[in-house]
Amino acid sequence: MRFAVRHLLACLALALAATALQAAPLRPKDQVLFMPGTARVLPDGQYELDVHAWLYHKSRIRGVNRALAHFLDIDLPQLTPAARGRFEERTGLFHTESNDERHISIVLDGATEPLPLPRTEDNGRSNARVVVAAAQVRSKDPFVRFHAWTAVGDSRRFQGQALLVPPEGLSVVSDIDDTIKKTHVRDRHEMLLNTFARQFKPVPDMALRFRLLSAADANTRFHYVSGSPIQLYPPLADFLRDSAFPPGSVHLRESTTWRTLLTTDATRAHKLAAVERLMQDFPQRRFLLVGDSGESDPETYAELARRHPTRVVAVLIRDVTDETRESPRYVSAFQDVDPARWHVLVDGAAWPALPR
Repeated sequence: MRFAVRHLLACLALALAATALQAAPLRPKDQVLFMPGTARVLPDGQYELDVHAWLYHKSRIRGVNRALAHFLDIDLPQLTPAARGRFEERTGLFHTESNDERHISIVLDGATEPLPLPRTEDNGRSNARVVVAAAQVRSKDPFVRFHAWTAVGDSRRFQGQALLVPPEGLSVVSDIDDTIKKTHVRDRHEMLLNTFARQFKPVPDMALRFRLLSAADANTRFHYVSGSPIQLYPPLADFLRDSAFPPGSVHLRESTTWRTLLTTDATRAHKLAAVERLMQDFPQRRFLLVGDSGESDPETYAELARRHPTRVVAVLIRDVTDETRESPRYVSAFQDVDPARWHVLVDGAAWPALPR
């Protein structure tokens, strides 16, 4: 009898756990941001999607904009109306509260069955590898597209996507700030104004160079890896689209509060981890690493080139510090890296021929 009761209670617990894993419809105030991840083909022909979600709701605390502007040393009254509007828009996701201990489900576009994600953590994040049947993936679309499951009749649609990456081909890993977007990271005040108040400006010719790489091989894919916080993803996504950069996956630093906005110590670790994960997920692909000399891209990419000498076809560093490849910094950073496989890019100069 006792065994039967225990068995019944165990079955009931499992049933309740299974029910808890089914995501309840999102609440009216809930918001979901999906970062564009990657999708790969598994040996059995199914597809695995790397899904990164952030569940949050907007805060209504008064004076947050003034506090943030003070923290960033930006004088709001001195900004033009257009610049102030950009500031309010780009800092909007810093006025949020993350929702933990919650469940989200996604639904592939064109499908109806919800796919549950793990419960959100303290920072509102839910990251998962989701496996879907090949029949659910539109092979001619470079992305697997999905959305968060909401209540019936809820008109909101939180869209997400995962970049379809073939097993073989070239993966272009690119930094954003001062590599493809003018930011002036080395000047703190200019960097903050360029990030939060001014129109984003592309580095000349970089979008064209990337499009030429894309056109040269249909299996080429792009991965934008940056130390910028995920709260800046919406304006950065607009920048990539409006500047005609090839679409790709985006890997930003997971900062959830504006007080950690200017933390740069974790940027190198973030980039190393992001690229290593891409290389692990796609072991037959070759990698082109593109960055700039403003911060630690030379050292980060050189370390990756030493770890994976046969897979990193080249490292390209845009010069923003007036250093030649003979400078002590580069000599030290690229020690034991094939000299033919790393280059310093000067604006307006021709790109080197890339090894195959």
